[in-house]
Amino acid sequence: MEGSTNIGLLFFNWWYKEAYSRLLSFLKLFFAYLYDLFSIRLCFRTLFSPWKRDQISYQGLSLQQQFQVWTLNLSSRFIGAFIKLFTILTFLLASLVFTVFSIIVIIFWFIYPVCLIALLIIGFKYLLGV
Repeated sequence: MEGSTNIGLLFFNWWYKEAYSRLLSFLKLFFAYLYDLFSIRLCFRTLFSPWKRDQISYQGLSLQQQFQVWTLNLSSRFIGAFIKLFTILTFLLASLVFTVFSIIVIIFWFIYPVCLIALLIIGFKYLLGV
């Protein structure tokens, strides 16, 4: 088809091959961008780490103070886990929305040229009164 001079065939060849592969590449890169934006790898790696590394040392404290420090450190870990789990769930929701949007775009990508030609034919028939 490279030597073909029919512009319609060249367009369909470009639309369904080159442009479609670029669309899929863009969708894949956008999904990777979402993964990086929400720092999913870091969230899983540090899921039970203290929030903002807020941790108090136990050295030189009485038993009651050590228990208080332990509860504060534990609370900091729970806060960190809660926020990171919320971030992961938000990523999953954003990924779901993006996946549905991508499926709609891919379906529209396949039917758009055919619909455009059909609408042009219907429009000309309407204008010419045929």
